Amino acid sequence: MNEMPDNTPTPTEKQENAPAVEIRDILFKDMTISEMEVTVNVAVKNPMPVPVSLKKIEFTLNRVAEGEDGVRKDRYLGEGMREDVRLAPSSETVIGIDVLLKNSALLSAAAEFLTGDITVKVAGTVSFDLKIFAPAIRFEETKKVNGLPSILFKENKEL
Repeated sequence: MNEMPDNTPTPTEKQENAPAVEIRDILFKDMTISEMEVTVNVAVKNPMPVPVSLKKIEFTLNRVAEGEDGVRKDRYLGEGMREDVRLAPSSETVIGIDVLLKNSALLSAAAEFLTGDITVKVAGTVSFDLKIFAPAIRFEETKKVNGLPSILFKENKEL
């Protein structure tokens, strides 16, 4: 008896053909005594040979810090969302999403930003409208955001 060949894609083939999300960078835009504005640049990859409609991308932004007991703790800073973005075929689109930070953890994050770098975690979902179905992909990424000393040192070094 002839067996049917197994055409199941290997994990790497599946990953290459699936949309992917990557946090490119997080940039501080503005800071006042009561709030801070950042832009989270999110790269969304569309490996399909047809345009795809990104229905919604939403995420929370948390500051990652070590507590007094040495255990890592995430402190909520804010959230971002963007809807209805058209992704070109076989492309990568970078989407800048502004987030306004207003809460008690902001004061601590602002102090860290002024004296050094901050580690943040971005976690959320992105959903696509593929006409037949709308898959949602979860993503989570931890990034170091350059603080004011790093930014000033870099700018002075380039002069």
